[in-house]
Amino acid sequence: MKVKKIGRGLLVLVPLLAVVIASLLFVGWHTVPSGTSAPVALENGWDKLTKQQPVAFQLQVAAKAQRPVLPTGCEITDVAMLLAFRGKPQSLTKIANEIPYTDDPETGFWGNPFTDTGYTMYPPAWRSYFEKHLGSFTDLSKKPVSTFRTELAQGKPIVAWVKMHGFPAHAILLTGYAQDNFVYNDPWTGKSDRRISGQQLWQRMASQHYRAMTY
Repeated sequence: MKVKKIGRGLLVLVPLLAVVIASLLFVGWHTVPSGTSAPVALENGWDKLTKQQPVAFQLQVAAKAQRPVLPTGCEITDVAMLLAFRGKPQSLTKIANEIPYTDDPETGFWGNPFTDTGYTMYPPAWRSYFEKHLGSFTDLSKKPVSTFRTELAQGKPIVAWVKMHGFPAHAILLTGYAQDNFVYNDPWTGKSDRRISGQQLWQRMASQHYRAMTY
């Protein structure tokens, strides 16, 4: 009699367990980078259901290419991606025409982003633009990469300045992470779903003094 009861209990428990696992996987895989393993997706699903920071996360941010419009306007293109993600699209040209221009990238864009003579425009100079169009601004410069994961998990893509493609100053848009890797959109190539390790990201940010920002 006891054996039969145990058998009936297992018949109920196994399908229920399968449903729970399938639900966790569905929730876990719904917002993680492509190629994420099942164990990570399972853990991610549990973290989301228990309202913990997920071990992997991906924001669906459409990629944009800076060329041919802004050959040296990578950070402007990142901001355009971010604005479109927030449902407030602006053209590259409109953003470029609205931002300030100075010979100090801390206060405005240095050079001309419509030509090869442009350099960059650092986070402090973006504050007023972000506050006007997005309602807030957060300077993440010199913050640890763990902070990047927290901001991404809160639904905020991050503009990060790096040394890449032979340029001393380039800016990419971080859109997600999975364990030790970050996922980003690259305005130079116009491609999304690029991968870089947290260590590599930190190393590439060094020459730009670890500058980054979000809203």
